[in-house]
Amino acid sequence: MIDLVNLLQNLYDRSGQTLVADANHVYIAGGIILALVLVGSILLFRKPSEKLEEEKVEAKEVVKEVVETFKEAPLREEEPVAPTGPSWKERLRKGLSKSSNEVWSKIGVIFTGKGLDDDTLEEVEELLYGADIGPTIAAELIESLEEEAKKEGFGEREFKAFLKNFLDSKMSTVQKDVDTDLYNFDESNKGKTKVIMIVGVNGAGKTTTIGKLATKLTGQGAKVVVGACDTFRAAAVDQLEVWCKRAGAEMIRAKEGANPSGVGYDALQAALNSKADYCILDTAGRLHTKGNLMEELKKSRDVLKKLDESAPHQTLLVIDAITGQNAIRQAEEFNNTLGLSGLIFTKCDGSSKAGAAIGIVDKLKVPITYIGVGEQVEDLNVFSLNEYLDALLDID
Repeated sequence: MIDLVNLLQNLYDRSGQTLVADANHVYIAGGIILALVLVGSILLFRKPSEKLEEEKVEAKEVVKEVVETFKEAPLREEEPVAPTGPSWKERLRKGLSKSSNEVWSKIGVIFTGKGLDDDTLEEVEELLYGADIGPTIAAELIESLEEEAKKEGFGEREFKAFLKNFLDSKMSTVQKDVDTDLYNFDESNKGKTKVIMIVGVNGAGKTTTIGKLATKLTGQGAKVVVGACDTFRAAAVDQLEVWCKRAGAEMIRAKEGANPSGVGYDALQAALNSKADYCILDTAGRLHTKGNLMEELKKSRDVLKKLDESAPHQTLLVIDAITGQNAIRQAEEFNNTLGLSGLIFTKCDGSSKAGAAIGIVDKLKVPITYIGVGEQVEDLNVFSLNEYLDALLDID
């Protein structure tokens, strides 16, 4: 049925019609075609010419009767089509499977209900450090684990429950601070431009993340303006332009090498003039160890306040999961310079260090807003702590 609807819609489009095809149109078209076939059969096997006019009249009456029948017939609602492809929960589990299989699952199978001797404790500690959750959390976890493991029957199932509760306690309070405007476009705020500044080092996935975010927001009916402020990498700007066209978002760009803060200013001005709902700014990649470059990034942020004192409303750091504990150092520097409001954790599908998110949130007290597990738009989604921990620990 979907193929027939699409075929009929193509015919409408080519003929300049503004109609929107649906299942009812298909049924009506089928009836008309059937009537025309009947008329053609009558004419093909027509009798002598003196009865030709009489048959034409009869054929016209048949066509009229069929059309009237379909007009009067009750409209049949098309059955909803089940969504194709894996669900987000399945995507997340697959994306975190490397971290789960290579680290967290190995820890779980260590427990056999016989307590925790020194050798086992050392093995667990080694795996925890390999998970890149950070030395402080690893030490606290080992200390708590020693007491729990003394309980009779403490096996893999009990360990996973203990571990989920422990990790949840490290993140849950911080995660409550996320602004839901990042996820859901509120129609009551239409035209009140929200500025989202995206920062991070080169290669973390800023450009594709912005494209996915713009697609999600325009899909909810929001008007989005994107500022291509990474003027030092023409390829990145071209890639962002492709994403914006696909998303239906307006993009503001400048010549290669132009002042990034100027592009951000122009983008926000355009967003305010058109009463856009979101203005998303892609910034040039900055190494957190380069103080002068970080100051330029601060300047790009401050110049926005000339147009809107409250801008940017969100400053999000994109972090590549593969960097593990090194990401904490990055996040600290960006947070000190800009005052981060959230994190976007990307490329979790290519790393066994997705557990590093726990240490970063605990250290910075900055929540994760989105998590990415692939290249498709559907592979970036709202970060849910419960779903994240279940996937990481392989809990059904």
